[in-house]
Amino acid sequence: MTRRRTVIVVALVAVAVVLGASAVAGLRGAGGPAAPTGPEVADGPAQHTDPDYWTEDRLRDAEPAPMPKPPAG
Repeated sequence: MTRRRTVIVVALVAVAVVLGASAVAGLRGAGGPAAPTGPEVADGPAQHTDPDYWTEDRLRDAEPAPMPKPPAG
């Protein structure tokens, strides 16, 4: 290889290493779990206001949401 090609290859490898390291650092620094995105989790249970949603089968099989367990202690 010529000197110019060597410099270009080394520069490309350096860029790849820097980008890879920043991606890994971003993943490590993400902290806790991601914020919920679905309305069922983020803003409480989903509200279905469409009267056609509540069919007889849905009403018959509807159950209350499970309650969270109390803290131990």
